[in-house]
Amino acid sequence: MKRTIVNLISEQTTPNFLFVKEMIQIGDELLFISSEKFEERIDWIINALDYTNCTINRIILPDGTEEKWTQMIELIRQHLSKNRKYIVNLTCGTKYMISAVPKAFDDFDAEFYYIPFPKNIILKIGDNTCKQINCRMTVKEYFDCNNTSIPKQKGLTKSEEYTHSFFVKFTKGQVNYDVIEKIRVGYREKRITIADIETKKDEEKKPQISELSGFLSEIDFNPQEAGFLSKDETIYLTGGWFEEYTFCLLKKHFPEHDFALGVGLPISSMKGVNNRDLDVVFTCENKLFIIECKTGIDKESILSETVYKAAALKNERLGKLSANTFIFSLAGENEVFKEIAKAMNIAYYDRSFFSDEGKISIIVSNINKKAKG
Repeated sequence: MKRTIVNLISEQTTPNFLFVKEMIQIGDELLFISSEKFEERIDWIINALDYTNCTINRIILPDGTEEKWTQMIELIRQHLSKNRKYIVNLTCGTKYMISAVPKAFDDFDAEFYYIPFPKNIILKIGDNTCKQINCRMTVKEYFDCNNTSIPKQKGLTKSEEYTHSFFVKFTKGQVNYDVIEKIRVGYREKRITIADIETKKDEEKKPQISELSGFLSEIDFNPQEAGFLSKDETIYLTGGWFEEYTFCLLKKHFPEHDFALGVGLPISSMKGVNNRDLDVVFTCENKLFIIECKTGIDKESILSETVYKAAALKNERLGKLSANTFIFSLAGENEVFKEIAKAMNIAYYDRSFFSDEGKISIIVSNINKKAKG
């Protein structure tokens, strides 16, 4: 008998995506049941699934019908067939819909399931069957499923080995922080001619960096184009290197999970947030993790701006998309900073966690707890 995978639609879309991925077989059709309010979320799920040879149907309950028992049941039954077996996911939808939908399938061959999300299991209603969800969402799938496209991602500017050596130099005070700050103030995210920056005179507008060549030589930094620093290279030197260090560090500890570096979000306007990139993003156990990286935070105001950015990006743009957010900083230990971040439900890790392998394991353990919790 032919099968149809059925999903009720509400605010959360991830359980629907996972149910389809886990239950679908070749030849199955998909059926989505939604109120008008959440109809667009069907398109989000379909976009994330990216199935090209699958029949997809939908039942849209006119506004208010999802609160009318008899009308809702009758409308659903009109779309059902005695010649199909229905695999029904009751995880989403309103409580009233979840109660009414099984009645609509009374005279049809149907099985009912529930996902106690965010746990990665599927429970069969009516017996003790428990199926593990083996599907693990990629970063792109997670964002697509929540209608947040990620058109831009960065690649590594330097090799993992070079970035690790830069980390060692930076944390041991073996780099010229003054030069880095001058690049940050005047030339971050710009392509620059090294000779021009070393000899320029209008220091009030953009600082002259007469020691730039010497600085690059001291840190063994070879520009991709002789005599120039690209936009990516000025970003790297002024903090992007720590994002790449974090990216490589976490990939080493979570090799089976999907990561993205420098995820640009298509935000046209968001008060108080100029940088709309997420530094490091990854999915672990079908949960989203966002890492904000700072090479130094020496004032509460800077920490507050960083915390605000992380919270604003999640709340204003990502909407209902749930994310576990961390701030990785190379500033020294500061209990006030920890409390500021904690107040916004953001975990803060200072410099000590990255210079001690034992403390790195604490970060890994905490991520695992959040992923499996």
